[in-house]
Amino acid sequence: MTNIVRRLFGSRPPGYEQATGVNHEGFPTFARALEERYLQTLLTNTLGHTFYASQGDNYTATLDIHRRMVAHDPAFAARAIVYAREQGAMRLQPIVGLVFLSTADRTLFRSIFDRVIQTPGDLLDFVQIARSKQIRAGLGRAIKEEVNRWLNGLSEYHVVKYGADGSAKLSLRDVLRLTHPQPLDERRDALFLYLADRQKWRARYGDRAATLLPQIHAVEELKRAADAATQRELIEYGRLPYEAVTGAVRPDRAMWAYLMRQMPYFALLRHLNTLQRAGVLADADAASYVAGRLTNGEALRKAKVLPFRLHAAWVAFQPANEAEALVKIALEAALESSFDNLPALPGRIAIAPDVSGSMHGAIHYPSKVRYIDIAAIFAGALLRKSREAIMLPFETDVVTVDLWPQRPLMETVAKLAAIDGDGTAVSAPISWLLARREPVDVFIGITDCEEWAADRDGGVGFLAVWRRYRAEVAPHAEAFLITIAPYMHAVAPQDEPGVRFFYGWADHVPALIAQTLNGYAGQVEAVRQIAL
Repeated sequence: MTNIVRRLFGSRPPGYEQATGVNHEGFPTFARALEERYLQTLLTNTLGHTFYASQGDNYTATLDIHRRMVAHDPAFAARAIVYAREQGAMRLQPIVGLVFLSTADRTLFRSIFDRVIQTPGDLLDFVQIARSKQIRAGLGRAIKEEVNRWLNGLSEYHVVKYGADGSAKLSLRDVLRLTHPQPLDERRDALFLYLADRQKWRARYGDRAATLLPQIHAVEELKRAADAATQRELIEYGRLPYEAVTGAVRPDRAMWAYLMRQMPYFALLRHLNTLQRAGVLADADAASYVAGRLTNGEALRKAKVLPFRLHAAWVAFQPANEAEALVKIALEAALESSFDNLPALPGRIAIAPDVSGSMHGAIHYPSKVRYIDIAAIFAGALLRKSREAIMLPFETDVVTVDLWPQRPLMETVAKLAAIDGDGTAVSAPISWLLARREPVDVFIGITDCEEWAADRDGGVGFLAVWRRYRAEVAPHAEAFLITIAPYMHAVAPQDEPGVRFFYGWADHVPALIAQTLNGYAGQVEAVRQIAL
């Protein structure tokens, strides 16, 4: 593409003389501030390969941006890591950031450790990364102290779920052997010994296990239970989570029906197809229970399930009967309700989801979720919350789609995600508005920002067309570009009037736009306000 740009425009297209680089297609781009690029990494980069970048490229870029940020401003890095974990619902990138922070500022590292490491799974990944010696020399004293403090807060449930060996990843048993925590009391001593050496645990605590560690005792007995009635008694006695049960026995339909009622929200969402295969959801009462759980607004809020995960579950679940259809409908309702708190956007709004070819790439391997799915979800939610809105899905031209706010969100998403676009011209929806002299107060683009093509109205590049649109049609218009890919290529410079960038996939991102329009700070400023 670089040769095409040079052939058509010379070294740079008009308006891009001050560009600081080129994107993956060779089109001129601009570098944003380090803080924005760091947020983009935390909120969009899954370390897998994407449409334009290999896993190795993403990994190298990730290490570089983390290293630069903690060296430049460790306090901002700490706040951004917490923001990405708590509000952006990201996990792996904040853990990587925490390892980097441990090399720069131990006080900040300790202050946010528990806000990032929320489960033993987080801890195992953290230790694995820290001891890989790609970021730091090894675990070190400060990390071992934090890990051991965290381990002394382990629950029986966590030990049952994460304590086993037999995988390529670390287990809690491995971490104990690496860090040697000192138990704070007898119960913790029993937990640690159970993880480290089952034979010694039985010898020391076997006759007191039922009192000290009732859940672990129930799990051990469950492994030897000969009949379903005894298994049920042990599950009820130990109040065993489903992970412990499925690790000890092979559940039948009745057992799955029982376990289903104690699953947390996200676990229930992930096991819908398992419950369907077991025949559980063919029962009207069971299906009604699941539908009620999925549409429980408080449960959905606490679970912090990303909207695209609800969409992925909806796509994957195919009902085979009337009872199961209730579950499908509930998934639609859950996605709708995940945006209930998004305030209405003031003024006339243009909503422009990118439907070009690169948006059909998966957000990471082996996920089946694509960038276009995320763009469609955001666009549909914004359409429903806007009093006056124009929907302008684009590739090298605006694609005409029959949509209106009253339609179910999932129907809007399906229509947008089904568009098989071609090249990327972020200028296309702006050129559409310009050609029709159509003024809007707010333009919202949802894109990977990898523009390279001239649009079919003759516009070349978002920046040049946006400047002309503001000069000729809507001088006070504001553009918000929701960037959902990790590529560090911005279509406008840092100080461009009326242009802001937001990053991430979580449902708070569209809400930030509404808050910004009402006078609140942008995303970087929101991060700076996080208390440590």
